[in-house]
Amino acid sequence: MALKGRFDAHQVPRFKAQVEPVEHPLQLDLTHVNFIDSTALAALINLYKKAREAGHSFSIRGLQDPVRVILEITGLYHILPIEETV
Repeated sequence: MALKGRFDAHQVPRFKAQVEPVEHPLQLDLTHVNFIDSTALAALINLYKKAREAGHSFSIRGLQDPVRVILEITGLYHILPIEETV
């Protein structure tokens, strides 16, 4: 699933409606996301937990620098499964 622009409190309800319940492996492409807020971070954490509980894989790829910095500052960069792209 690819997201674009700002991933914030306004987009989270629509995002959750598209991905929940978790019924298959999820790979989130954040290549075109240039901003993420705490509501979206919480949604990612919850989705990661739900995927694990359902026995499905979960990964994030395509981090832009502003999003990567937020994940690093919050410590989520080392918790959430992130696929590095070249």
